[in-house]
Amino acid sequence: MIHQFLDYFNKAKKMQELKFEGHTWTKEDVNDDLVWHIPIYDVVNRKYAAFSSLLEALDKKDKDPKGNGIYFKDLEIKDDDFINLCYFFRLCGSGINYIPKVDEPWNTHGFGNFWIVDLLRDEVNDTKSWLEFIPNDKFCDVKGYLLPMIKGGLRNFILDESLLLLDHIKSKIYNKSFNSIKEVVDIGNDYLISKGFKRQNFVLTAFAMDLAEYYPHIVDRNSDVYVGSNAKKCLDQILPKMNKDKALRYLCDITGNHNKPYDMEDVACDFIRYIGNFQSPDHIKMNNGLIYKNNVSE
Repeated sequence: MIHQFLDYFNKAKKMQELKFEGHTWTKEDVNDDLVWHIPIYDVVNRKYAAFSSLLEALDKKDKDPKGNGIYFKDLEIKDDDFINLCYFFRLCGSGINYIPKVDEPWNTHGFGNFWIVDLLRDEVNDTKSWLEFIPNDKFCDVKGYLLPMIKGGLRNFILDESLLLLDHIKSKIYNKSFNSIKEVVDIGNDYLISKGFKRQNFVLTAFAMDLAEYYPHIVDRNSDVYVGSNAKKCLDQILPKMNKDKALRYLCDITGNHNKPYDMEDVACDFIRYIGNFQSPDHIKMNNGLIYKNNVSE
């Protein structure tokens, strides 16, 4: 199974290089219909994934390889507000929306149905205003993602509790250089539990990874990460006797260290979907009804 993973990694890396890094691979070079036609399988670095498209656009401006940053070239967001935005974005489903739209990038995967996107288009750039203009409903009506179940409701949590959580996390991590991704998650979860809420493992892990991506002087990009269910399933299959932290680092090493552990965790998730030939009904519709299969090397 490890050989199949490496085969998939190399194909996805070629797609990333083709789409975002200036390379000229062909369909024959990639040699995999599923990877070539379904955009889930086109990256090995987390920053290029669709679920990071909005944050990358805001960060990279006109240097965004996807071209989305041009819409925000004159928008300035203070660091404190950007950090808050990362959390709100992950809490509300990372703009997930698999339904193809013609008005790209608006409402596409990574930009879909997140109320702050429309405010950013109107150059509303601060946390106070974002919270003031949150709609009463459908403020994150995402497709393909189960929103967290939160005591009192998600909207009330955002308005009444989220900034207290974020202030607590920031008060802890600002006083220490090179916090690990796991430490940020633990700080957030410990606070939530102390206030009677459930853990937010998935949300806080994604948020901590964002901090590592955009504020590496605060959160260490090289740190270990908590793995999600699909990544765990992948590692159990390809490296069943290895500790999860060691397994991710081993995969980074044997693939040329193009990845950090937080990148490789996402690749491991995608590999499980790849092995199962996953493509959403909307992907199939986008491809005129064709259902593609992987070309797994034995």
